[in-house]
Amino acid sequence: MTYKFKHRRITRSQPPASGRPPSTKLTAQDREAICQALTDYHRAFHDCFYRREQRRWSALYLCGQLSNLERKTIEPLVLGLLGTDPNVVRAVQEFIGDGQWDANGVIHRHQTLVAASLGDPRGVVIVDGSGFPKQGEHSVGVARQYCGTLGKIANCQEGVFVVYSSPQGYTFLNSRLYLPEEWFDRDHRARWQVCGIPANTPFRTEPELAVEMVRDLVAREVIPFHWVT
Repeated sequence: MTYKFKHRRITRSQPPASGRPPSTKLTAQDREAICQALTDYHRAFHDCFYRREQRRWSALYLCGQLSNLERKTIEPLVLGLLGTDPNVVRAVQEFIGDGQWDANGVIHRHQTLVAASLGDPRGVVIVDGSGFPKQGEHSVGVARQYCGTLGKIANCQEGVFVVYSSPQGYTFLNSRLYLPEEWFDRDHRARWQVCGIPANTPFRTEPELAVEMVRDLVAREVIPFHWVT
């Protein structure tokens, strides 16, 4: 999704938007317009999914991530939106865990929409890493490494993210999961198949992952930008 904003002066007495509770002053027409806009946005990606059920589960997952549910893993997401239905829980788990769709097509379609709505020659591409704390050892790429979210070495996954900012607004553009070097030793190879990591995946540092994504933006010439930070 993309977010548009207007330049406005913010006084010290006014907290930032992220610090204010969401407004509940929505009319029925407002809600209908928001739902229609979300439906239209999702429809732009329909041909990236190979089957009708995948479109349905992707729409459900999108709505779940935008909901006010406290836990947004698959089971509580399905239970919160559709009620008790073990078959649907399994179907969405299979869609997220084992489903096959055009992942690059989703990213490229999103970037095309970003260029149309937020594109500006003065745009800036921002690259940064971020960690996700984990308790167990089963998540792909999990290891004891620096976690920016916690500000210390911890058991976590680490990703590299590309963000776009222009005078029109800001949004994410792309991301890569970082596989620590220790995941390429013999002891970890058995976990590759369980996690679905392609056998020919090479080791790349976080800066190399960042350069790979920026080069893709340059080669495709879809997103206008002047700086990379």
